[in-house]
Amino acid sequence: MVLSVSYFSFTVILSVLSGLENYSLQFSKSFDPEIKVSQKNNQLIILDYSDLDFLSKHEGNTTRVLKGNVLIENDGEVNYAEIIGVDKNFNNVIGFSKLLGVGSYKGLNEFNSYTSYSLTEKLDLNLFSATGAYNVYSINNIYPDVLFRPFKNNVVLFSDGVFTSRNDSEENVIVADLSVVQNLFGLNEHACSEIYFSDSENTNSLKQEIEDHFIGFKVQSHDEINETLYKMIQSEKLAVTLIMIMIIIISAFNVISSIVMLVIEKENDIKTLKFLGLNKGDVQSVFFKNGLLLNGLGLLIGSMIGTILIILQKNLALIKVGGMNLAYPVEINASNYVIILVVGLVVAVVSSYFSSLAVKKL
Repeated sequence: MVLSVSYFSFTVILSVLSGLENYSLQFSKSFDPEIKVSQKNNQLIILDYSDLDFLSKHEGNTTRVLKGNVLIENDGEVNYAEIIGVDKNFNNVIGFSKLLGVGSYKGLNEFNSYTSYSLTEKLDLNLFSATGAYNVYSINNIYPDVLFRPFKNNVVLFSDGVFTSRNDSEENVIVADLSVVQNLFGLNEHACSEIYFSDSENTNSLKQEIEDHFIGFKVQSHDEINETLYKMIQSEKLAVTLIMIMIIIISAFNVISSIVMLVIEKENDIKTLKFLGLNKGDVQSVFFKNGLLLNGLGLLIGSMIGTILIILQKNLALIKVGGMNLAYPVEINASNYVIILVVGLVVAVVSSYFSSLAVKKL
């Protein structure tokens, strides 16, 4: 019974940690792709014909992005922001439409844009109308201070919707058409700062293919983009796993004590078996197998009940995050069950062996 509760807890906790890991990485930043290509020195990427041919082979699963700093002006209100120029595949790769809190994604052209909630509020932008047009000025890198005529080019845009950011660094952001941003910074149509890819089924093979083509570029997976967060989550998962293993080991003493008590209780029967020709090794084997059976039942019952609870949570959202209408994230992960099985086998063999040693003292 005690072992069943321990393995039940182990199964549920590992599933919760996996769910939190996926949730945290998914919502770490708004515009993090599955794979990102950029220059190692953060310079622009100028695509040649071979690059364009490579991207055309992944049409629909790749998008080009150009980022830059701009100054925004609307009815006397001025603020700095980051402008992100994107092509027609951006929504397919990133799922941008899911971020929109106001409005719907209808694509981008030379006039419209989408603004972050923070920027929209600060500049009091009017939405869905040319009457709410605002001015965007590119900032001259040589003279970053606005007092020294920092403007190279400017463009007039209006906001077609408001998106919510998942990261503080994306507080003041404008999403506009790639060609508009290229013209704003005086760049040609083959210039971009990053290239995003999406392929959830073959991420590793796609990453290798990209690295083989874009030699000398920085190619990062989603986990590598969020390396600090990923390492922190893995450290927490390791710590909790070790604690749960210690709890299971302590619970295994219950099995050891049960078998020792059984050996003492059956002392006369054991002596009878010895007179009938059984040696200590044979008798010890009986109690060893009994220990394995008890451990196995505890592992099976605990993990099965835990799995049933996880499935119910995923489908029925039995437990919600406090103060939010959000189901507590859980995930059924094969690696978790491998960990549980390995721990269960090791604990079962060791505890059964030590408990069966009591036979030798008779």
